[in-house]
Amino acid sequence: MEQTVERYTQRLQVVCGGMLASLALYGAVVLALPLPVRPALPQGETLLWGFAFLAAVNLVTIMPVYRVTLAAPRRVYVVGQQPERLLAAHFAAHVVAFARIEIVAILGLVLFFLSGHVDWFMIFSGVAAAGMLVLWPRRAKVAALLEVPGQAIPVTASPQ
Repeated sequence: MEQTVERYTQRLQVVCGGMLASLALYGAVVLALPLPVRPALPQGETLLWGFAFLAAVNLVTIMPVYRVTLAAPRRVYVVGQQPERLLAAHFAAHVVAFARIEIVAILGLVLFFLSGHVDWFMIFSGVAAAGMLVLWPRRAKVAALLEVPGQAIPVTASPQ
């Protein structure tokens, strides 16, 4: 089971790392493009508030959707003890959560193209990066996912 957890965690970290690296790519695009002399849309502040509302709703609903997505596979895992299906559902839920966080940075990128404000893009991207770091896959989280309630946990003595 330890090897399964380790391999799965590494695989998930590679995929999530790629999504996190895309934020740096968006930043490179923004910094490489010359600033427009005049914004494409003069109502940039209205767009900011609209996009900020969309981003906030998206961020607030990520964890409830994540939990609902994993609820049925967890119940099946408790009965069947087959980690492959639970890990596949967890992988899909995690990738969807990361993609939804990345949408915040994409909203900032669109806002930059429409208004020309680099600082607004940086704020949206910073929030997206922070969200990705909070949800970063860790080995302990995956191990906790595979624990069955009510099952005895093996105790190992630590070397001293």
